[in-house]
Amino acid sequence: MAIASLKKGFGKPKPIKTTNNAWKAIPWTKVQRKVFKLQKSIFQAAKSGQNAKARRWQRLLVKSYYARLLAVRRVTQDNQGKKTAGVDGVRVISSRQRFELVKNIKGNLKAKPLRRVWIPKPGRDEKSWNRNTHNPR
Repeated sequence: MAIASLKKGFGKPKPIKTTNNAWKAIPWTKVQRKVFKLQKSIFQAAKSGQNAKARRWQRLLVKSYYARLLAVRRVTQDNQGKKTAGVDGVRVISSRQRFELVKNIKGNLKAKPLRRVWIPKPGRDEKSWNRNTHNPR
């Protein structure tokens, strides 16, 4: 069985076994409370003009295990489009796959580029879009 970690606050991770019961056993109210408090701190720092502190809190939020857990839960369970397949073609996922998704989000903090899809237009066969040759001015 794969091992995931469930942090108590922002301390050391506590290993848990990834089963259906493990996903359901997560204290979601505590997770939501911690993430909301962090978001509130970011808002307060930005409002009072403490930009460095706000950026530091934002970085902490992005790296936070609780924020990743909550994001995966919202996308795979709470959202209206939870049964709609994404770009990868995956629809409904199991609890183990949710834990894997939480783990994979950590390493990739940079946004992926958009997927370009050619949309056929009347009167044109095909066109290779190149940023250097395309000048809208």
